[in-house]
Amino acid sequence: MPRMPISPKKMVSTVGEVRAAAEVPARIKVVGQDRVALDSIRDALLAGSPNGDGEALVELEVIEPSSGGGLPRLDRESTAAVILAAPSREIASPAVERMLEDAGRAEIPVVLVLSEAPGVELSFPSAGVGPRRVVSIAPDGSTPADVLAEAVVDAAGEAAVGLAARLPALREETCRQVIRRTARQNAVVGALFIIPGADMPVMTLNEARMVLRIAAAHGEQVGVDRAVELLGVVGGGLGLRAIARQALSFAVGPGWAIKSGIAYGGTRAMGEAANAYFAGEARVTPSRLASLAQRLKNLRG
Repeated sequence: MPRMPISPKKMVSTVGEVRAAAEVPARIKVVGQDRVALDSIRDALLAGSPNGDGEALVELEVIEPSSGGGLPRLDRESTAAVILAAPSREIASPAVERMLEDAGRAEIPVVLVLSEAPGVELSFPSAGVGPRRVVSIAPDGSTPADVLAEAVVDAAGEAAVGLAARLPALREETCRQVIRRTARQNAVVGALFIIPGADMPVMTLNEARMVLRIAAAHGEQVGVDRAVELLGVVGGGLGLRAIARQALSFAVGPGWAIKSGIAYGGTRAMGEAANAYFAGEARVTPSRLASLAQRLKNLRG
């Protein structure tokens, strides 16, 4: 195994950092006037949750029409995201606008779920709601679980890892976004560092956090034992990347671009392998990771 560019002590520290973040209590608040729509959203979020384990993380609140709109009091520290359910015909109503404004003032991310597809791309910048956070309920009244998961994970940010541990419906999307974000970070690192090997500590630490977040999202207990396992996983990744770096001398094109591509591909491959491992689909070892080197060889211009 190649010499680790970060110390075991730093690895253990990273374990503690990820564990603390994953254990922060966070909930999803689902609000609106239509109880049927709220139940549909809750069912999509709780799909696959054993014995109602995730029920405490999904809070429903029906807003009475007589209240004049407005969100209930929100706790910014414990609310990861607000899902606002509204009829498509009322998206421009004062009540919906007020609820969006309330969420914006509370600085809590919002996902907007509409009773039907609006036919146009919607966004509400004042509340931080872009097109990716607008979901439409299907004609049969069900909420598309994959689209909702993408919107909720995007809105929840770092809190999504802790939510995914108890809400399996969010797990795959959480891991996908963690992998994609880390791969992009390492692509930038690979492009910026000029001195050979200088990027390794930063990239390795990013990959360590990625693997641990994937483990936490799968409900694994993130402890010191995981740090030991992580040494092998990341160590295998270093060997894979070392193979890929040898391709630089044969590649045609700017060195920074090739390094960036190798960093992105290597991190992506490691993340996907770790996700398969914690999902129980495969056992990840350094030798298994090394077999993924072919992916990186394809980056040789």
